[in-house]
Amino acid sequence: MPPSSAPETSAAPSGRPGLAQAERQFVRSVVAGLVLLGAVAVAGPLLSYRSDVAGARAEFQSRMTREARVYAEALGLHLKLLQTELLRVSEGVGPDVKRELPTEDLQDLTTPRAGLFHAGVMVLDAQGKLRWSDPPLDEAQAQDGFATRPWFQQVLARQTSVVDAIAPGASLFVVAVPVVRAGQTTAVLAGLLDTGTALPGGRPLSNDLELLVLNASGDLFLPSAPPSWANVSRASGELRDFIREGVRPPSLDAMPETFLTATPVPGTGLHLVLAADESALLSGLRDRFLVQLLVLALLQVGTLVLFTVHWRRVYGLFREVESRSARQEKMAALGSAASLIAHEVKNSLNGLKAATGLVSPEGEGGLVVRTLHGQIDRLAHLATSLLNFGKPPVVRRVDVNLSQLVRDVVEGLRSLPEAGEVRVDVDVPPDAAPLSCDPLLLTTALDNLVRNAMEATVAAKDLGKVTEPHVRVRARLDADAAVVTVEDNGGGPPPDVEGHLFEPFHTSKPKGIGLGLAMTRQALEHQGGQLTFERLPDGSRFLLHLPRVPRP
Repeated sequence: MPPSSAPETSAAPSGRPGLAQAERQFVRSVVAGLVLLGAVAVAGPLLSYRSDVAGARAEFQSRMTREARVYAEALGLHLKLLQTELLRVSEGVGPDVKRELPTEDLQDLTTPRAGLFHAGVMVLDAQGKLRWSDPPLDEAQAQDGFATRPWFQQVLARQTSVVDAIAPGASLFVVAVPVVRAGQTTAVLAGLLDTGTALPGGRPLSNDLELLVLNASGDLFLPSAPPSWANVSRASGELRDFIREGVRPPSLDAMPETFLTATPVPGTGLHLVLAADESALLSGLRDRFLVQLLVLALLQVGTLVLFTVHWRRVYGLFREVESRSARQEKMAALGSAASLIAHEVKNSLNGLKAATGLVSPEGEGGLVVRTLHGQIDRLAHLATSLLNFGKPPVVRRVDVNLSQLVRDVVEGLRSLPEAGEVRVDVDVPPDAAPLSCDPLLLTTALDNLVRNAMEATVAAKDLGKVTEPHVRVRARLDADAAVVTVEDNGGGPPPDVEGHLFEPFHTSKPKGIGLGLAMTRQALEHQGGQLTFERLPDGSRFLLHLPRVPRP
């Protein structure tokens, strides 16, 4: 027997870690599934957002490119008009530049309202010396000359009109046309323009749109006050590369969400750059994407919370069923063992009872005989409890008188050894209506309660806790139930035992086996009743509740 029992005892603990590992694997699988589901749910709006952004950006860039061409054509037409007007006036300039000037036509070009060149008009000879200007230039500018200016050199070399900045980094445009006589350039007629007022696009188009004009070398001179990000050294270099190579810079440090498009100004050496801030365009799409992510996050959190609550409930139910199944298996095994033990003990007790029945309880050996009778009765009650515990009770309902049944149970316990030391009061109604119940089960329940109360009070007296052991049994019939109360002044069970009062084989009495209260509750529950416990200041109170109408 011992060798065969060793594997059984070692296998029991090993099942618990396996179950815990299975639970952890299940939780990890569910969490992984939720994470994967969340990733799939987030991927959809993310891909949709990226597609929407790409489509909106492509449409925005196409529109901006068309607008840049329109602005460039408008600027080119305006500059072409200025060049044509200067060429018309240049036809009146004679070989001797200083003496033969169409002064009235030149002054008409600079009139405040009707003139085309509000910043002034200049006439330069072939050596770049100033011969005439309106308004007059100061002495320093007149003596400096313009022979080395790039635009002046281009007019002499090509004999064509040139539009450029009057000086690198200056805010004045110069529109210069050659005065050609007999195939030679004898003079240069130049009109000056203020980039802030005299050109279309000189003012900001809108809050998120900037128009810039650069010359062939990449110098920015429109608008007169360029945006702050265009003054950054790296931005300026990227803009020059953009103009020179026609490749859009991947990003600008000062404006990372800036879209640039450039187009040449027809008939000039200028380039028009249109810069637009994409943040205003993308803000609506970004807000919608964030709202979708927020909704998905809330749905994910809600799903996780609901799953957690549901899983805890299912897990608790599983643990309860597992515990109940283990308890039932344990009770079944204990019941089989208890039935076997009780059967053998009862057979022996029958023989002892028959033998002691032959001896008279009176006389010299009467005390011994009475002691034997008490111990035999105690063992017989124990054997009966074990037999009843080992098999489920069968309820047989009949109509009984509750008051008479309570009195009979108390009178039957008068033969206990403790009965002489305990005062038992019975309070029952004189004429009680019949109660439908199983009298054997109800008698067993009341017998256990009153017996425990009497034993507890006598034990309390032996310990010096009480001087007069007292048990009170009260019964009443309500409209829907019969109620029996058993109270004692035995001090009550220890606090650590109180939570396990109704568990089999759990007791605080040195000679008890812990089946009385468990069998009492079982006997009542099989009839639809219940048993509850209340702690009193000096003892215990057990409340037996049995419905008058049998429950299905």
